[in-house]
Amino acid sequence: MKDFKKTTADFYRNIAKQDGISSDGQMERRLALSLGYTEEDLELGANLGLGCGNPIENANLKEADILVDLGSGKGMDVFKASKIVTKGKAIGIDKLPEMVERANYIKEKRGFDNTDFIVSDVDDIKLPDNFCDCVISNCVINLLPDKKKVYQEIYRILKPGGRLSISDIVQINPLPQEILDDPHMHAT
Repeated sequence: MKDFKKTTADFYRNIAKQDGISSDGQMERRLALSLGYTEEDLELGANLGLGCGNPIENANLKEADILVDLGSGKGMDVFKASKIVTKGKAIGIDKLPEMVERANYIKEKRGFDNTDFIVSDVDDIKLPDNFCDCVISNCVINLLPDKKKVYQEIYRILKPGGRLSISDIVQINPLPQEILDDPHMHAT
């Protein structure tokens, strides 16, 4: 059996080393704009071109909220949220140190003072209980084998009455075996 976890990590590790989206990037740019991101959001260099939605659209963020983004990558959704939670904080969680390093580089370069990034698995989040007002995630939970554990962690870190806004893919029918056996299909 192929090592899906390693292949997925390697795929995203390579993306972390890139400055932005693909060389021409027009398809990723059009997709991001259609999802509610702005040109200003895209100019940050944090768009991976891999999100499948915009979880901030339905998060109902308030200016004093503490927000946690699971699988934050280079921080695009964290940076967008930080402009709303001006009296709070936006925190990105990503398991890859390379992604957190790139997000911190953008944070410092662009002066996003109310953001933090933490290296952590999203099924074992390195944050205390009842910590945040809102959790978002953009096309990440589908990559994880134990979704129940992820949701238990989300519930654990959310304050009572906290909110969750997820953008992710949904599988309606069983996948063909050749897709199940291809670790790259799990990463893209």
